[in-house]
Amino acid sequence: MTPFFLTSLFIFGTLFGSFASVLIWRIRSKEGGIMTGRSHCPKCHHTLGALDLFPIFSYLFLGGICRSCQEKISPVYPFLELTTGILFMLSGYLLIDQTMLLSWSHTEMMKLGFLLIIAFVTIIFVFYDILFMEIPDEVLIPANIILFILLFIVSLGAPLPIFEHFKTFHNTIFNTPLVNALLGAGGIFAFFYFQILVSKGRWMGGWDLRIALFMGLVAGAKIAALGLLLAYFSGSIIGIIILLSTRNRNTEVPFGPYLALGLYIALFWYTPIVEWYTKLFMF
Repeated sequence: MTPFFLTSLFIFGTLFGSFASVLIWRIRSKEGGIMTGRSHCPKCHHTLGALDLFPIFSYLFLGGICRSCQEKISPVYPFLELTTGILFMLSGYLLIDQTMLLSWSHTEMMKLGFLLIIAFVTIIFVFYDILFMEIPDEVLIPANIILFILLFIVSLGAPLPIFEHFKTFHNTIFNTPLVNALLGAGGIFAFFYFQILVSKGRWMGGWDLRIALFMGLVAGAKIAALGLLLAYFSGSIIGIIILLSTRNRNTEVPFGPYLALGLYIALFWYTPIVEWYTKLFMF
């Protein structure tokens, strides 16, 4: 992949990260004009100018304060933009055939567009969960419905290459894209729902059920299962660190970011992880 293309993906991602920050705030505040309203400071409502809207650089240029009211701007904004840029770049680098893309393959361009949309949706629910300990239904429910429809169309034979990353089973019925996805989505959904029932909502919230469906529909059963395992592994490590640092067992930690992290690690490196695990326990 050429450095120019990767740089372009990163810049493109930061722009979408900036847009994601607007959507997150306006979904939370129920503010109208999500798609058309001008960006403004959430504290003084001053309309932002062109120099205030450059992802990452505007924050650094302004010293992290609003030009109008001099109030501090949350560092979450540049971090969100940076994360989106990196996720867009990695999606293109690790999941797209660079040779085919540079030869203007419609298949690879379609796959890239799909992956970037999925990354954008993931960024929104991750940072919404970090900020508000909730998952935005306004984003995940429509995303899951659209994914289901696309999987249904592909399973009927439509030549859409967007689910070619699914890992296959020996049973051909399970290899139907919709069945493969529902196996993963339904399995994780049932696992989460069982925990919610047993703990009466103390271990996790109902919002995580939307992410369960999203994981299965995006990645298929095998990748989603590995993503779930990695999410619990990373969450337990970070949870122990938080517990040791705060000494507060009642500290609430959003689980959405760990699920997204596990999902993308599995998407990017499923094969080498499985091969490493197999060799580790092969006697």
